[in-house]
Amino acid sequence: MSLVDELADAEARVEALKRAIRTGPCAEHGHDWQSDGGCNAGCDRAEDGDCGCSVPVNVCTKCGDCDYGDNPAAEDVRLSCRIRRAA
Repeated sequence: MSLVDELADAEARVEALKRAIRTGPCAEHGHDWQSDGGCNAGCDRAEDGDCGCSVPVNVCTKCGDCDYGDNPAAEDVRLSCRIRRAA
């Protein structure tokens, strides 16, 4: 088998793996998160408990699962709010 044939086989295998990841179950390959707006951060920034902060919410394009604002970007927002309140 020539190097050109080996390369063609390898590229075909890579494409097959990418296709399996795109279409396979999220439990095996992970979610494909897409931004779907935001929700209240719930960080109790104001004395009356009315939070004015918003965190991003993501939805998986493959299975439709939602993270309900439980993601690293939301944690950053909540941390920033806590730091501002402490100052």
